[in-house]
Amino acid sequence: MHILFLLSRIEKNGVTLHTLDLAKGLIKEGHELTMLTGGITDSSNEYLLKIEKEFTDLGVRLKIFKTPKGNIVSKAFTSISSILVLLKWIVTLKADIIHCQSPYMTFLPWLIGKKFVTTVHNVSLVQNLKYKNPTRLIAISTDSKTYGIDTLKASEGTVDVVFHGISDRFAIPSTEEQKKQLRLKHNIPNDTLIIGYVGRITIEKGLDILIEAVDQYLAKNNEAKIELVFLGDYYNEEDKSWLADLTKKHSNTKVQVIDFQDPKPIYDIFDIFVLPSHSEAFGLVCIESMMSNCCTIRTDTIGAVDQIEDSVDGFIFPVKNANALLGIFEKVIPNTELRNEIAARGKKRALENFTIEAMTSKTIAVYKKVTVT
Repeated sequence: MHILFLLSRIEKNGVTLHTLDLAKGLIKEGHELTMLTGGITDSSNEYLLKIEKEFTDLGVRLKIFKTPKGNIVSKAFTSISSILVLLKWIVTLKADIIHCQSPYMTFLPWLIGKKFVTTVHNVSLVQNLKYKNPTRLIAISTDSKTYGIDTLKASEGTVDVVFHGISDRFAIPSTEEQKKQLRLKHNIPNDTLIIGYVGRITIEKGLDILIEAVDQYLAKNNEAKIELVFLGDYYNEEDKSWLADLTKKHSNTKVQVIDFQDPKPIYDIFDIFVLPSHSEAFGLVCIESMMSNCCTIRTDTIGAVDQIEDSVDGFIFPVKNANALLGIFEKVIPNTELRNEIAARGKKRALENFTIEAMTSKTIAVYKKVTVT
């Protein structure tokens, strides 16, 4: 099967990583893959260059269109020119399946009457001139299925739930020596418990709630040795200032920020992982942490109940509720055995439900529904 992906840009987000993981699964199954994309958002960024190379090394054929830049006139001209080029590519490539990973590119196959699939990666999508309901809509969670039907007005019979899947490399543990060296690199003593977070460093991710909960725990247990490690990039300078002010306010809580990179080795030194976001489309990092054998805690945003059975293979707490998070910390921080049990069950759940193989199989089943209609 020749599959055509439409991805607006290759950037540091879950959509790009999901697209890469799905590409790995599809190519492993013997399918041919072409991707129309605006390319990487920062040509000097090593991480993005690595992602782009991974696509090409897999055998994905990249066709890169120009993205709008400059003044209004220049942007308008580039936009129109790129749309015409994209429409020509879609017609001439004659793919068996068109999959719009970027929903706001759905107007392209719609304009020329082609059947297509799109994925609802987040619940901030709105109906507009660029978004058109597809032949089949893939929802990444039960909540996003409801969103697709109620808000995007997709017919219930055209929506399929396919959970994101990740590489099982996350299940392969680092050696004790590797973990020791990583702690040394970041000056974290071996007797310090690490509570980690992976993602953009911004107010919307609820990091103030996480810091407040740890600060409250330390106030009650002043001999505890805890360090917060945030792996991610600041969204803007305001967020950098915001975090600096926050850490000054909660000076008893040590926070270390590590520039975003491959998170796999970092998960392996986390004792606890927390995703305290105000909102999420799915929270793929939770799956990564679970498969990496971390005791995983997250807010009750979209994807939570699909990923975690509360208090069994992870923990779920209400958005913006530092006291609820503190209550979970009081259970798991002093109880290594409980943390290990929760982590082991979380890893098992992730391996059973959220692998690339499972995602690929279910996605191909959706494609087959399109080709027979």
